[in-house]
Parts: sequence; structure tokens; C-alpha cells
Amino acid sequence: MADNLKINQTQDENLGEYGREHNEKLQNLSRSMLAGLYMLVRSVKMYDPENAVFEKPLHQLQDIINQIIGKEGRLELTGVKDSFYLNGMLVKVDLNSIENQRYLLSELRAKDVGGITLTKPVTTQELKNFVWIFSKEQSSTAEEDGLQGRKLLNMRVAKFSKLKEKLNKDMDTPGDQKVDRKKYAMTVYARAVFFLQKYLESVRAGKPIGSSRALRLVQDFVDISYDQRTHFLGMTTQKREEDYLVYHQVNVALMCIVFGAELGLTKPQLRDLGYIALFHDAGMTTLPEELSTKRGALTADEKTAVARAPLISVRNILMEKGFSRSTLLRVVTTFEHKTDYGTAVRDARGNIQMIIPKTNLGVYAKIIAICDAYDALTSRRPYRDAYGPEVALMLMWTEMRQKFDPELLAVFMRVMAIQPIKVLSRRQQQLSVSGL
Repeated sequence: MADNLKINQTQDENLGEYGREHNEKLQNLSRSMLAGLYMLVRSVKMYDPENAVFEKPLHQLQDIINQIIGKEGRLELTGVKDSFYLNGMLVKVDLNSIENQRYLLSELRAKDVGGITLTKPVTTQELKNFVWIFSKEQSSTAEEDGLQGRKLLNMRVAKFSKLKEKLNKDMDTPGDQKVDRKKYAMTVYARAVFFLQKYLESVRAGKPIGSSRALRLVQDFVDISYDQRTHFLGMTTQKREEDYLVYHQVNVALMCIVFGAELGLTKPQLRDLGYIALFHDAGMTTLPEELSTKRGALTADEKTAVARAPLISVRNILMEKGFSRSTLLRVVTTFEHKTDYGTAVRDARGNIQMIIPKTNLGVYAKIIAICDAYDALTSRRPYRDAYGPEVALMLMWTEMRQKFDPELLAVFMRVMAIQPIKVLSRRQQQLSVSGL
């Protein structure tokens, strides 16, 4: 991290607000779900599941589970050692609930249940069929689709014996874990590309789908980046000209996460940053294809259409349910990242002598602006070939210098392990950036 780089404390505290808010809601829902499961499993030892006493708790649990699926797109609850994990997130419980959690884990494992998975909303009848597994009258264990005669429609049961076997195998083969981690990174990357394709299709149709489902993907990116940084950055070289906007936004999100980690941002802040970056150019998908691929200068009307694209991205954010300070952060960052950092002061030869900052842009916006420009320059477009990394950074450091915070750009160069000023000659530094 740059020795002189400082992030305003007040601003820094607000950066992770969206991630913290989402995480806290998910933690609260997870704890409520575990409390509901505990009560049902304990009660079924005394009452028949068809008893009216189960009606209200089943409806409450149904509502909680469906809220989680609505927020995350799926629900995967797994018991590992003495804890529960929801979609890979450790569920934190207070001291008063630890014994209840241990009891629930014990009862689940006694019936060879290691967890449950849902990708569609659950019904109370399906929950009741699940509760039957733990009835005092039930001696057999359940299969993945439940008990004979009480099958589960959308819910799937993970067998504890299989989970335990897999955990033991993973502990015995640490070398394979590294390989699997790289494969998992590619899997998450592919999921992000697939999700963004669907999201952009919905934007073009005028009915954008909820973006919050991508939060889990971004969190996975954040976790992976800590122990697979080189491989992680290597994934950003994947580009397809015909799907430029999709790959561009995923790659920018990855670079922002690695760059932000170098700047000292926390994991919740990195998730917020990556989440905003993943949709930073979504409004561009509404532009006509001939405009996106046009060679030569744009007309005044075409420039207006391009300048309007960030407003469409902002509109999509505002169309989502609810409005909070974290929503405001997304809106401001999405709009600000297209704003130049400062005004260039040039000498008689046209060389930039200094940069006068225009306004106090947010840290997220300045990070996204750098990663956005770098990926755009290193991507092949119909009207030009891709620039090499050294050339791209030289252009950013010279002709495009007024667009970026110089301290952050210097750190970014170090993150990418490139020193462009020493690579290019004076003549090469005069490359044109028109048509970018």
C-alpha cells in the first residue's frame, strides 16, 4: 500500500455499510431459522407432527426460509463440527443459544442429516414432511428426498455420513484442496458471467431482475482472492468480444477486489466494492449495437446517448426494493466513476504538468474508474486491437492521467506488477487514445 495513501475515516466507515447491512439481515434470519428448527425438532419428540401446535411454527419457519431464498437465490444449511453454515457463511449464535444449537446438531446427525438445500420456495407441508424425520415414531433414516410416503418436493437432505467422509478426505489431501480451490474459482467466475448475462438481458427488456443474488458470488470472489491472488488476476484475461460488456464487468469486479485488498479495505468493504463494480456499466447494454461498435468519432447525439448510460444504471438500482444509505452509496459510486478526477494543466507542448482535483470523489468510484479503464484498454474492440498491459498503463499515466487519482494509480501499477514508465520510449508514450 502506498505510504502516503490515507482514506478518510468517516468515509471508510460507510464503505462497508451495504455488505454489513445485508450480512446482518442474513445472520438474523439464519438465527431465527435455527431457533425455529430447534423448537420443531424438540416438539416432535412429544407431539405428532399433525398436531395443531405445529401450525404456527411451521408457517413462521416457511416465511423465514423463503425470505432467505428470495435474498440469496438459494438456501444451503450445513452442520460442520459444532457450527452451522448458511450458503458458506458461519451462523453466529449467542451464548444462550449454544446448547440449543448442539442439541439440534445432535438430533440431525442421529438421523444422518448433515444439512438441507433449497433453490425454490418451501411449503408448510414440505417442512412438516421434513420434521417427520425426527418423530419419536420414526426409526429409519431419510434419503435425500425424505421419508418413504413423505417425500420432499423442493428440499434436499444432505447425508451427514457423506459430508463427514468428504471432510475427512479433504483433510487427508491438502494438495488437492489447492487444485479444487482453483477449479472453484473458475466455477464462481462462470456463475458470475451467467448471472450477468441474464441480468443484462432483463435490463434490455426493461424489467431488471434483482441484483442482490450476486452478493454471494462476490463474497466468494473476496474469499478466493486472499489465497489465490495470482490465479484470481489471471482470470481477468478471459475476454470474449461478442460478450464484451459481460466479461468486462466481471473482470472489473475481480480487479477491484484485489486492488481494494491492497489498499487495506476490509472483507465487507471489498464485497461492497465488488458488488457495485459488477454492475457499474449495466446501462451500456441499452445502447444500440451499432453505436457500441462504431468506428470513428461519435456525433453529438451519440455522445449524449453514451453519457446517459450511467443514469440508466442508477435507475436500475433505484428500481430495486427498498432504499437505504447503502443504496445511496451504490447510486453515487455508479455515477461518480465516470467523472474525471481532475483538470489537466498542460504546457506549450501539450504535456500534462499537473492535475487540479475537481471534486472529492469517493474511494470506490476512484478504484472502479482505474480498473474500468484498464480492462477496456486491454480488451479487443471491433474498432481497434487490444493494448498490451504496459501500453495501457502508460496511456493511463500520460494522456488519460487527469481521469485518475495519481496515488491510487501508482498503487494499481504495483498490484499489476507492471512499471510502464520504464518500459516505453518517449515516442511510444505519444500513442493516441481516441476511440476508447
